[in-house]
Amino acid sequence: MSRKINLYYFGDTGIYDKYSPAYVCNKKFVPEILYKIAYNPPYSICKNKIIEELKLREKEFDDIIKSLELISTVDVKNDRYKLNFTVFLEKDIPVLEDSFLKTGKEIGNIIINNSREIYKKLQDIKSHDKFAIERLLYHIICDKVFDGEAFDYFSERNLFSPYKKQVGDRCYLIFGYEDSGILESFSNKILCSSNNYRTKSFVFNSFGDLDGQRRDMFRFFRMAQNSMENISDFKNLNLSYLNIIDDKNREIAEGCGELILKCINKDISYDKLSDQEKEFADFLIELGYLVNNNKLFCPVPVFESSDDTVIEEISNLILNSIFETVKKIFNDFEKNASDLTSIRHGVDMKETAIELWHQVFGRTNETLSEIGFVEKPVYKENQGRFLQSITVLK
Repeated sequence: MSRKINLYYFGDTGIYDKYSPAYVCNKKFVPEILYKIAYNPPYSICKNKIIEELKLREKEFDDIIKSLELISTVDVKNDRYKLNFTVFLEKDIPVLEDSFLKTGKEIGNIIINNSREIYKKLQDIKSHDKFAIERLLYHIICDKVFDGEAFDYFSERNLFSPYKKQVGDRCYLIFGYEDSGILESFSNKILCSSNNYRTKSFVFNSFGDLDGQRRDMFRFFRMAQNSMENISDFKNLNLSYLNIIDDKNREIAEGCGELILKCINKDISYDKLSDQEKEFADFLIELGYLVNNNKLFCPVPVFESSDDTVIEEISNLILNSIFETVKKIFNDFEKNASDLTSIRHGVDMKETAIELWHQVFGRTNETLSEIGFVEKPVYKENQGRFLQSITVLK
């Protein structure tokens, strides 16, 4: 079996069209082709060698490369190729291990030393009396601070750059890991993945590891799109239809959010719902955002706009306290990074540093959850570890 790259996306990948990295990279053989390019020095492996090794048809290969080049994932010179995004291969492991295996405990201890002030601020969160402190801190620290506010904070201090304008009027970064059990502790096995399905008024979130296919709103709609990608032999027709479906999905999610608000503000009986609300409720129950126990109950934290100031205060407290430590970790890493696959392919170190930050905060989250400072998510078979929340934007 050919080796391949597992791909992950950070930022706004936009609608599911020809400019979407999820659409392009979901094509058959893309992960294997990207591995071949990554493993070799830039512009060294040629078209014919890849075709021969993967036993591809030339037209099939040309179509794939054209799509990858369209979204600037690869550069092409004389039918030879270079990567334009961060990839880690097995041979990068020694540098990763030297840099990150001990960071979680170090930064975790700094946060725990600020626990008294964090707990005090947490009392102003609107739902603080409905959920355990550990559950709220899981979503606030592990996700909203580390996988949210931190990107602007460290970008302003020139540690990394989380924003990259891409073709098709979107802004995202792609990261890749060789499909390897040895590398799983740096990719799928740590708590550093935030899935967000955003509508006009709501964000349906799940945060955890990548060790499976979560039952959450983001993954469900993504899988539904993937399943319809080849619904007919007419690719442009399929994509046009998927654009319509994408708009309809957001309408559905907006209606689900409105129902959640009704359920947290007063007692609602399932039997009293309208027919459409019952359909929304059934969907939300299956996803774990509602429970029907005589009255409809929302078992996940709902963060409202009035909580924004408190979350910002907790964020500033934590990020200010860990800044010097994080800065040293990144500076030390950069001194030893010249042999990394992505650096050899000319990827900007500040882009690579985004994924390095995921390594840092993912290991910190593991430390905080193991000692019980934040809630420890339970592994769900074939889904991995994750917990869900909702944010109200209005």
